[in-house]
Amino acid sequence: MTYSKYKFTKYKKQNGLSFFKQLCLLVFIMTFNNIVHSQNSKKFVSPLQTGHYTPGFLSIRDFADPAPASGIIVLDYNIYQYGDKFYNSTGDQLNQIGNVKLDSNLKGYINNPFLLYASKKKILGATYFGGVSVPYVTVNTNLAYSRIGTITGDEKNGNVSGKVSGFSDLNVLPLYLSWSKSSYNITAGYMFYAPTGKFELGGDDNTGLGYWSNIFQTFGYWYPQKIEDKPSKALAVMLGASYELTGKIKDSDVNIGDRFSLDYGIEQYLNEKFSVGIYGGNNWQVSKDKGSQVYWDNTVKDRLGIVGIQLAYWLLPNRLQAVGKWGFSYGAIERYQQNSVQINLVFITGALSNSN
Repeated sequence: MTYSKYKFTKYKKQNGLSFFKQLCLLVFIMTFNNIVHSQNSKKFVSPLQTGHYTPGFLSIRDFADPAPASGIIVLDYNIYQYGDKFYNSTGDQLNQIGNVKLDSNLKGYINNPFLLYASKKKILGATYFGGVSVPYVTVNTNLAYSRIGTITGDEKNGNVSGKVSGFSDLNVLPLYLSWSKSSYNITAGYMFYAPTGKFELGGDDNTGLGYWSNIFQTFGYWYPQKIEDKPSKALAVMLGASYELTGKIKDSDVNIGDRFSLDYGIEQYLNEKFSVGIYGGNNWQVSKDKGSQVYWDNTVKDRLGIVGIQLAYWLLPNRLQAVGKWGFSYGAIERYQQNSVQINLVFITGALSNSN
């Protein structure tokens, strides 16, 4: 968050599940991964679980030292996601299950406001910042399919559709410390997600993931550019690492695997107000899903890569910034394709800036 001027499948146990219920296992979307996907039996957890943290959705400098800004800072992330392809355990697009052909159209919107506080005084030589967020998600799903043979009952129209909306899981950032020099910046911190969003095992209208996550992060920024032989932060090269420890899913004996993520990007200010950047990220499941209710092949670990472009402009210098992002995913394993369009807003309120 540099705000200063120019600083700058193998599913093992499907007996007894109809084709319709098997299809519903696929009806989900990765919204900032703050929503639980449809689950189709009260006895089973969906095998298509992911972590809370997804790389590539924060703006490139969001984990940089916020100084000289201090006090209350408001960030508002507006994320629209869409996708129509699911990739299986071998990375191949899945077009049908048995004799059921899939034609999916999945889309969702997240409004994710953050309320942050940044200290003016240094702690161990670092700027302290922390905050809290409760995202609101809206997901629309439409899975159209054709089936050889007779289609009866609720399946006869050949479409599965639905809409889910509501508050998702509480995200708290209690401790982040950022050390900054003229040519580099290192930020380390800890965040957690609490399962406050609606969750019921087997529910099809869940807005939370149903488990706790503890996430440890380190971000590094390098500023290689000089202007008139003086150090400048107009050009920033970012690399970040995140490790997510996942908890047991509510009312089940399933603990999904831990995740490791990389964020990376490069951003260049072209003048004092306008910057352009390229960002990316990768997310890997690094440990097996565990528990007596894991009925799928837990040797398969999901993964996803994301890449995109970013444009940022200070609408009010050092006070209000708008960031536009467009990105897409690649290299998906046991994940849906993700395309995303974002508008992120940063508002430096000035409140409490003189009290720390």
